[in-house]
Amino acid sequence: MKSEARTGPGFWRTVWLLLRSARKRAAGRRNRQQQLLGNRSGGRATNWSGFGFVAAVFFMALINGAAAYFVSVAVENGQRFDVERQGKIVVSQNFLEVAQQALQTSPALTNRYLDLQVSTEAGRIAEKYGGKPADIAARLREAVLTMQKTGAQALVTREEASPGLTALAKSGGVATMLGSVALLWWALMLVFQGEGLELDLQRRRHPMWEWLFSHPVPAGGVFLAEMLSPVAANPMYWGGPLFVIVLYWFVYDPGLALLAGVVVGIPVTVAAACLGKALEIGVILRFSPRTRGAMIGLMGWLGYASMMLFLLGLFVVDKLTGALAKILTPFALLPWPWLRLFLGGKADGTFSFTAGVLTCEWAAAVTIAAAVWLGVWGARQGLSGTFAAVDAGPAPSRIGETRFGREPLYRKEFLWFIRDRSAIVQTILIPLTVASVQVFNLRGVLSQAQGAWNYLCGTAILFGTYFLWVLGPKSLSSEGSALWIALTWPRGLESLLKAKAWLWSLISSGIVALVLIYAAFQFPAEIWKITLVGVGWFFFGRSMAEKTVTLVTVTSPSGEPEKIPWGRRAAAQLGMLTFSIGVLTQQWNIAVVGIVYSYVTAAAMWEGFRARLPYLYDPWSEKLPPPPTLLHAMVAISILVEGGAVITGIAMAVFGRDNLAVAQAIGYAVSAVAVSIGVAHFLDKRGVGLREVWEWPAKAGTQTRHWWRGEEGGFAKLLLLLCAGAAAGLALGLFARGYSAILEQLPGIGETVRQGKAEFLKVPNLKISYAVMAVVFAPFAEEYLFRGLLFRALDREWGGWRAILGSAAFFASYHPPLAWLPVAMLGATNAWLFKKSGRLAPAVILHMVYNAVVLR
Repeated sequence: MKSEARTGPGFWRTVWLLLRSARKRAAGRRNRQQQLLGNRSGGRATNWSGFGFVAAVFFMALINGAAAYFVSVAVENGQRFDVERQGKIVVSQNFLEVAQQALQTSPALTNRYLDLQVSTEAGRIAEKYGGKPADIAARLREAVLTMQKTGAQALVTREEASPGLTALAKSGGVATMLGSVALLWWALMLVFQGEGLELDLQRRRHPMWEWLFSHPVPAGGVFLAEMLSPVAANPMYWGGPLFVIVLYWFVYDPGLALLAGVVVGIPVTVAAACLGKALEIGVILRFSPRTRGAMIGLMGWLGYASMMLFLLGLFVVDKLTGALAKILTPFALLPWPWLRLFLGGKADGTFSFTAGVLTCEWAAAVTIAAAVWLGVWGARQGLSGTFAAVDAGPAPSRIGETRFGREPLYRKEFLWFIRDRSAIVQTILIPLTVASVQVFNLRGVLSQAQGAWNYLCGTAILFGTYFLWVLGPKSLSSEGSALWIALTWPRGLESLLKAKAWLWSLISSGIVALVLIYAAFQFPAEIWKITLVGVGWFFFGRSMAEKTVTLVTVTSPSGEPEKIPWGRRAAAQLGMLTFSIGVLTQQWNIAVVGIVYSYVTAAAMWEGFRARLPYLYDPWSEKLPPPPTLLHAMVAISILVEGGAVITGIAMAVFGRDNLAVAQAIGYAVSAVAVSIGVAHFLDKRGVGLREVWEWPAKAGTQTRHWWRGEEGGFAKLLLLLCAGAAAGLALGLFARGYSAILEQLPGIGETVRQGKAEFLKVPNLKISYAVMAVVFAPFAEEYLFRGLLFRALDREWGGWRAILGSAAFFASYHPPLAWLPVAMLGATNAWLFKKSGRLAPAVILHMVYNAVVLR
């Protein structure tokens, strides 16, 4: 040890230390990825030390085994495709026997048993390989007819058509092409695996030879460790030999297959790792920082996407390879010897284990030599002093020529994509891939989407929603400390984040629009409905983007973004899936509620974010927004609804189901009184008295005149406002009754309205109970919550007619869909009356009269 301290570690000691460092660095990168992808726990990833690495190796070995199986199936389907190009149909052995027996006993095609078998076989082929069962059944009947007339064998069993890898050398061009493409796909996956998926592309990465400048270590050992670091850090390379074992097992005996895993699998995986590392070295040292992040991110994305395609492709391997065979058929004329050479196949159709091993080892040696040469060349070029050139920014003329609208913040976001080329990888490719995996997990819905326009549109909405949910936090964290430069702008950070929300909603809307356009072509009769879904997504996507942008956090002194609190992430998820569920199930009231709820939730989150914004770097001095806030109102309204339902259930248990109306009246009344008193007490403790809620705040520099303080004309003015509220309530109530009468005359809806009224009159005491609930309790509680709290907070956040319409829509969403129009008019009128009169009492009177007229 003393000698080592004086002279430094030796060659192999250096390699060992640096490979251990690579393992630790990979573990830290995985933790970082979980944070960037939105790990809710906010903590570090689970670390099971050696056991965890062994489990990861086992999982990656399964992926490599799945890739080998994919190659085998690709060859078999290529052989099947070659046979069908000759005019034959590949069927099961059972169907061929049934067809031959039917022709011997009853040659007529009217044989019912044969028709049943044709339909069954057509369905099996369509499910496994794709296509329409009716078209396949017609082809099968034609093939049977050909066998009846000419005796030609138009049907071939799968065993005869697809002998597999053992007949690879004798197979047609499509089979060898598909097998070689699948093999190259696996090689591409290994090459671009690197040390794992890279998400934090803003960091400057340095090769290991920076140790050479500060430690007395052998240069050769440092370079060898650099080339082998992917093998040490990424379990995928440890599972790579299983790919070779499985493929060789299809051709040779098990003993030779296991030997091939050692003498072929290890050199090949090491060669792939070295080639990937050499490409990374070249990118780091020879590309500018703006392009460097994009290239490294693209390489990592290719490795990750290839791995996921192998894993997920197992579920659709037959359909996928069949589609590839049709697309790539023109390229089958080219020579594709790669899989045959990999397995040791000869021109005469035989296989030689020795030839396969020598070919693979020679290819691995050439690849490693080329990788080492490329790495050394890149190191020499990089160390020769080109860093100043690669760090230079874009040419001024290019910046000046870039135009994107007149809004400088929108232009800034556009320039971000141009200047930092890694932005496209970070904000589009990676979130798109993650969202695609989640959509694949919902493939049960996708399988039905082809036959129903609402399933197709609902899936698009679900994809766009998840895309925004992944894109938001990922894009914010990708800018790191550069995001906070905006704190010095005259416009401030709030405008910048609003611009980001606009950009994200545009990106997601473009993706959703492609699916909606496809749905419009598939279902032209439903274009108007699909158009309405697109309009709904425009508003929903914007609100979803605005919610996710409020999840921004500051960077720590070390440059790491702070963790997003769980409560804030949960708030951003409110109503996230409601819109898509409404479209999928064609419950349009749920879809509308999802849009409204998401919009109001976005406003609530922005209200809290705006109050928190000045204290992002001083959270212990953070001040809450002044009460009552939107969040206070939404929580209180939710408690009112849920509490009323719970108390109604308890009352029904006490009074019996025959007294449902009485139970509902008691439940709503108790909940309304309790929530109103509770909220008033809650706000009073925070300095907001009951009178301050029932009155609209006076403008700065003016004094509010109160009739009870004795101002002249105060009482008369209030009485006039109450009369005006009663008159407006009468007018709106009559409008609601007329609206209901019109609904009764409409086909389809009218019968539902009439049945509802009939059922309403059958329930004992329902009318008197509803009258007490709707006239005595509802006006006070709902005006206090929806206008006194919710509309007041929305007016601070949005202001003008947007706040009036938003509060009215939110109020209507808590009522039956057929009553939305008159109820929304009631909510908008009361919001306007409350703001203009400065008092909530006229709105209460209007609400009372309206309910009385409607229930008469």
